Amino acid sequence: MTNRPEPPEALPPTQQPKRRRRSTGTYAAADARRAAILEAATRNFAREGYLNSSLAKIAADAGTSATVVVHHFGSKDKLLLAVLEARENRNYLKVHQGVQKDDIRKQFRAVLALAEHNLTEPGLIELFAKLSVEATNPDHPGHAFFVTRFEGAIDALAAGFRGALAAGQLKEETDPEQIAREVLAVSDGLQVQWALSLGRLDFVAAYRAYLDRLTQVLTMDGRGLD
Repeated sequence: MTNRPEPPEALPPTQQPKRRRRSTGTYAAADARRAAILEAATRNFAREGYLNSSLAKIAADAGTSATVVVHHFGSKDKLLLAVLEARENRNYLKVHQGVQKDDIRKQFRAVLALAEHNLTEPGLIELFAKLSVEATNPDHPGHAFFVTRFEGAIDALAAGFRGALAAGQLKEETDPEQIAREVLAVSDGLQVQWALSLGRLDFVAAYRAYLDRLTQVLTMDGRGLD
């Protein structure tokens, strides 16, 4: 059995080091500043791309300085990851919040609506596609983010499909996790093709056609999305 060191005796209140306390207002101001930086970074990355977006320009758009941006996020790389994480959280809510877990068509319509919304941020789609490939390298700063993202997205989608399966909407042989991986793979793959086509590919139409076919194959009644 390992002997644990005894904790040091607590100092009397008068001898304990004084801690700096931040007021609630200070915390609120810091949160507001961080949110403003994230918003400005999202706009810049989406419009100009990662390489063409400078910390100075992002800071100016957020009404602060590059030093403050670094103070809150550490670096441009970490700021990008924070933008992607915030985007992923918004996307999760758009798909899963308030959507019935026992209705496969409503789930697919929510996924399709999200894809359509993402087209309003073309720069982020291109960044996401590029970084998701680069991040397969375990040494990449975004590796952990993308691993967590894919696992979380698959788990959330599969949970919804299990609900539809339990409700009797899907055929008994349906594998919710396998279908979740397929839906995510098609979405991400079409986004890459959309980026390579410089926006000429009708991403929403292609994704809708796929989800419609998949619904016909999976459901007991054999109907599509509509």
